[in-house]
Amino acid sequence: MIKIILLLFTVILVFLVSCETIVLEEDKEIGEVGFAGITKQQCEQANGYWNECGSPCAGTDADFCIQVCQVQCECNGIAGFGCPEGFKCRLSGKIADEMGVCIAE
Repeated sequence: MIKIILLLFTVILVFLVSCETIVLEEDKEIGEVGFAGITKQQCEQANGYWNECGSPCAGTDADFCIQVCQVQCECNGIAGFGCPEGFKCRLSGKIADEMGVCIAE
């Protein structure tokens, strides 16, 4: 029984060692493009706030929101963050100095 377990473990180990991770070109840019197609560089040049784990409900005044991360360019807030040209800040309008998210105009 121990020989079978050792043989199985050795086969699995050889398989794992021989595997190679392949990174596709389009996968390299996943963290560089956020919600609405804004790039990190565009966001920073427009004095926006690049958030790697923002709320998909930012600026919607939703009662319930899915709890997942969404890469996005945030705007407004007390710091006065901006949006790139061709985008506007989506806000609910119910909170002073509310943080919103840049969306296409």
